[in-house]
Amino acid sequence: MSVERVKEFFRAMNLEQRVWEFETSSATVELAAQTLGVRPARIAKTLSFALGEGCVLVVAAGDARVDNRKFKDQFDMKAKMLAPDEVARLTGSEIGGVCPFALPENTPVYLDRSLQRFTTVFPACGSTNSAMEVSCDELYRYSRAKGWVDVCKDWEEGDDPAIDTMPNEQREMPSDGEISLRIASVSGADETKGFVPAYKFEIVRQSDGAKVGEIDLRLGYVRNLYFGGNIGYTVSEDYRGNGYAAKACKLVFQIARAHRMPYLIITCREDNIPSRKTLERLGGTLQETRVPASYSALYRDGAHEPHCIFRFDLDED
Repeated sequence: MSVERVKEFFRAMNLEQRVWEFETSSATVELAAQTLGVRPARIAKTLSFALGEGCVLVVAAGDARVDNRKFKDQFDMKAKMLAPDEVARLTGSEIGGVCPFALPENTPVYLDRSLQRFTTVFPACGSTNSAMEVSCDELYRYSRAKGWVDVCKDWEEGDDPAIDTMPNEQREMPSDGEISLRIASVSGADETKGFVPAYKFEIVRQSDGAKVGEIDLRLGYVRNLYFGGNIGYTVSEDYRGNGYAAKACKLVFQIARAHRMPYLIITCREDNIPSRKTLERLGGTLQETRVPASYSALYRDGAHEPHCIFRFDLDED
C-alpha cells in the first residue's frame, strides 16, 4: 500500500507517528476537510501534471485552482493533468491519495504560495484515508520541494493569526493577590510528535508559598490541541475547593494574550463535573462534546471517553 511506503519514508526520520489514518475517506478536499474538521482551504492537495515521460507535482491549497497562464509562464508548458491510469505508475499513489512524499526518483515537487497563509496544512499520505499536519517549512523539507511558485488563482486571502510561539523564561509572572504562577519549565516544539512549544507553571499560594497545583500553556493551534487543549491543569487534592484552577487559568490567559493568542481551547472529560463547571464559570463557549478523534494524541494516549471542548476568546474577556 502507498501509505505504508510513506510511513517507511517518515520512519527513517522518526516521524512515522505523525502519519494519520482514518476510518472515513479523505479522497477529496471536501471529504478530507470533513474528516479532519478543518476548513477545505487548509487541505494541501497534490496536483500531478504530465512532464515529458514523467510528471511534476504542485501542492496547493484546497480552495485554489490552477491558473493556466501562470502555470505556462512558470513551467514553459501547458498544464495537462495526468490521465487516471498514469497517476499510480508515476506518483506511486492512487487517485485521492497522491502526496508529495516518498516519490519515485527525480519527481519534481513545487509548492504553491496559496499555502503560505496557513501555519499548518494537511497533505495526504499516499492513500484515500490518510493525512498529516505539517507547517509550510516542514512540507517544504519533507517533500524535498524545488521551490515555491505562484501558479494558482481564486484562493481566499487571509493569514492565520501571527502568534509568538517562543516561551520566555524571563517573563514576569502575573498574580491576582491570592495566587501567582512560577515557571517550572519551558519546552520547544517537538517535530517528531508535532507538538508545539509550551510552558509548565507551578500554581503558588502567595500567603505561604505553597505549591497548590500545576498548569500548562501550549503555544499554537494544531489539530491535536483541539482535543487536548491549549491549557491543562491539576490542583493537588489538599487544596481543592478554593477555585484555584479558575484563578490560575485567568492568569494564564494574561500570558496567552502577551503571546498574541486570540483564543484558547480547554477540554475536559464529560464526566469530570468539577472541571466542566470551572470552564463554564470562566465563560468558555462549548464547541462540542465528543470522543477525541482516533488520530489525536489524546486518543492514542488512551482517552476514549467523550470530552467537552470549550473555546475562550481572549479579546472578549
